[in-house]
Amino acid sequence: MVAKSATLVMNEMMQHAAEQGRPVINLGFGESGLPVLPVLRGILSDDSACNAYPAVEGSAAVRTALSSYFTRRGIPADPGHCLMAPGSKALLFALMQALKGDIVLPRPSWVTYAAQSTMLDKRIIWVDAPESAGGVPDPALLPAALENARRRGLNPTTLLLTSPDNPSGTVAGRSVIEALLRIAREQKLFIISDEIYRDLAYDHIHFTSPAELAPERTFVTTGLSKSMALGGWRIGAARFPQNDLGDRIMREVIGTASEIWSGMPIFLEPVAEYCFSEPADVLKRVAASRLLHQRVSTEMHRIMVEAGASCRTPSGAFYIYPTFQGSSFARSLDVTDDTSLSRVLFERFGIAVLPGSAFGDLPERMGLRVVTSMIYGDSDEERLDTLYSSDPLESDSVRNGLERVRDVFLGVPSKG
Repeated sequence: MVAKSATLVMNEMMQHAAEQGRPVINLGFGESGLPVLPVLRGILSDDSACNAYPAVEGSAAVRTALSSYFTRRGIPADPGHCLMAPGSKALLFALMQALKGDIVLPRPSWVTYAAQSTMLDKRIIWVDAPESAGGVPDPALLPAALENARRRGLNPTTLLLTSPDNPSGTVAGRSVIEALLRIAREQKLFIISDEIYRDLAYDHIHFTSPAELAPERTFVTTGLSKSMALGGWRIGAARFPQNDLGDRIMREVIGTASEIWSGMPIFLEPVAEYCFSEPADVLKRVAASRLLHQRVSTEMHRIMVEAGASCRTPSGAFYIYPTFQGSSFARSLDVTDDTSLSRVLFERFGIAVLPGSAFGDLPERMGLRVVTSMIYGDSDEERLDTLYSSDPLESDSVRNGLERVRDVFLGVPSKG
C-alpha cells in the first residue's frame, strides 16, 4: 500500500494547527508562498465558461507556446512533441510507466519519485547525490551502482534527475550533467529531467538541462506550480524527444492520459499559453520571485550552518537541506534519527519540517527538508509587499519567521 504523500500530510497538519490556533511556523510544505499574478485571474475568469472536453495532449496554441518556451532555453522542441496535463505528477507517472525497467534515483530526492516507482512495481536503485548538488546521482558512484543492480537481477533503464532540486534547493553543474550523460549513452539509459523549478535557479547560476546535451534520450517535465505560484491550478507539461523513441513513448503517455485524466482543464489552457509565452509581466514576476527566494533561503542557510548543520549552499528554488548528524544541536535534543528530530521540532517548538527519510535519505543522517517560502506573509497584500520590498529580510513576516528559527536552532543549550 502506498501511504499518503508526506508533503500533503504536512500541509494537513499545518491546516489543523491553524484551526486550533496553535502558533506553528510552516517550513514543511513545498509551496511558493506567493499570490497569483492578477492578469491570470482575469484570463481564468474570461474562460471559466468553457466546459467542453479538451484535446488530450492540449490545444495547438498552448503546445506551440510550450515548444517555444523550451526552444528559448536551448532545448530542441516542437508542438507535436509537447504535452499538457493536470500537473507534472501525472506526466511523471505516465512516463515512468511507459519507460519499462527499473529506475535510478538520487538520494535524497522528492518523495513522489519513489512512491510512483513503487506503485509501478519498479525497483529503485538509490545513488547518493554528490557534494556539489542534490537532485542527481553522483557520477563517480553511478557505474558501480548500475553494475551491482544488474548482478542482483535488476534492470536499470531510467535516470530521474531534478534541478534545482527538492529537497536541497541546489543546481547540478554542467560538468556533473555531462558526466551523467556520458554514462547514460554508454549504458543506454533514458533520462527524465524534472525541471519544475528551472526558472527559479538563481541569477548567478548557470543552468544546464540534460535535454540541451542529449535531446535524443531526454524527457523533460515542468509546470507552473512553482515559478508562477499556481500549485492548486494543476498545470503540467512535458517535452519528448523528436525521434522514434519520443514518438513511441508519447503515444503511450497519451493513451494513458486518455484513460485516466482525459486532459488538463480546458479553461486553464489560455493561462498556460500566456505564461509559457512569457510576456513582460510574467518575466517580471518570475524574476522578483527568484530574487526573493534567494534572499530568504540564503539567510536560512546561514542560520542552519551556524547551528552546526552540514548544508549545501542553495542555488535555486526555496529549499535548503541541513543534516545534523553528529551535531551538538541534535545531542541537545537527545535525538538520533531524522523522524525524532522533526517530531521534537514540531511538538516542542512549533517548527514544521519534513525528515530526510521521507525523501529516501538514511535516518541517521538527520536531514531536514526546510521550506523557506511560507514565511512571506499571512495575506496576499503582505506577500506582495514582501515580494517587491527592497529588503525582504526586513519585512515583518520574514523577519519574525527567521528570528523564530534562529531562536530555536541557535538558542537550544548544547549537551556537554
